[in-house]
Amino acid sequence: MDPSALRPVKHLYIHVPFCRHKCGYCDFNAYAGMDRLMPDYVAALKHELAEARFRFAFGSLATVYLGGGTPSLLPAGLMRELLAEVRRLFELDPGAEVTLEANPASTDEERLEAWQEAGVNRLSLGVQGFDRRALAVLERRTDGAQAVRAFRAARAAGFANISLDLIYAVPFQDAASWRHTLRRAVELEPEHISCYCLSFEEGTLLFRRRERGVLPEVAGDIQWELLDLATEELATAGYERYEVSSWARPGRQSRHNTAYWECRPVYGAGAGAHSYATDGRRAWRWWNVARPREYIAAAGEPRADGEELDERKALAEAVMLGLRKTSGLAAPPGFEAELAELEAEGLVSRAGDRHVPTRRGLDLHNQIALAVL
Repeated sequence: MDPSALRPVKHLYIHVPFCRHKCGYCDFNAYAGMDRLMPDYVAALKHELAEARFRFAFGSLATVYLGGGTPSLLPAGLMRELLAEVRRLFELDPGAEVTLEANPASTDEERLEAWQEAGVNRLSLGVQGFDRRALAVLERRTDGAQAVRAFRAARAAGFANISLDLIYAVPFQDAASWRHTLRRAVELEPEHISCYCLSFEEGTLLFRRRERGVLPEVAGDIQWELLDLATEELATAGYERYEVSSWARPGRQSRHNTAYWECRPVYGAGAGAHSYATDGRRAWRWWNVARPREYIAAAGEPRADGEELDERKALAEAVMLGLRKTSGLAAPPGFEAELAELEAEGLVSRAGDRHVPTRRGLDLHNQIALAVL
């Protein structure tokens, strides 16, 4: 990889791996009980970002995204320090989207004020649901009342762009409880809502409970029914589905996530973070060491491994990810047969010079991925 030939990076992801409690469904790179490492971890992030700024061509940043884990757990002073360093090292576009993932339980007035002062202008609240039984199955230690309080506190603090994350197809969840969750979310009037189908990832507590027969399988037709219900309820409330799992008010789509779906260069800093770079033909992906202590000990050299994608593979990923969006993409040459097959199956249609997923294609995007990749 020749850094001088790469397209400039305009999107920055920062991973904060700390959690108060790791939920039963979570297979993200997240760790509970390591709060004492936070100061050293922020120092290591600052070191990595300074090294990255030296090694790669960064344009003015269009988006910054702090994900986790639970970034909102960072003490207010450490968050100010981290984002001040981002602004010192990098130029940001006027109106750059700066998103922070927050847990309702760690969203308080002091932190909200610090986030605003540090330049955060978009919050992604991990609500997951408003139904007590579903939250208990998910091992969430927050409830609907906390979510409402956190949302209202964020509004009062001046946050005008808030997203809510919800999870459906939870064991024992029925259409009535899911409809209740959707309507409670809509009543808050967020700018963006993400609805994710629960997946049982190997190694998680929920996976082990399902394997032991403690939790039931959720049939595919039930998953389909709940997704259909979300599509109906959110459309009625004025939200536009612009991606497989994402709905937004007009003009409020996640710009950072869109960068991933459009295969734009993204630098990922932090434990386990992934980066993506391209010279316009080939692409490269690499990732950092996952464990926080190892990341801190890496002293600015945290890369664990990576891979090069040849032109065909890079284009295939671009087609697959582009077809996650309702706007689709102008498909590159070489995928005529795959796209014709997807059209014949009713998963993709044509709109002028673009290929776009049908409603069925959005709901069954895994079939598009299998056909293209």
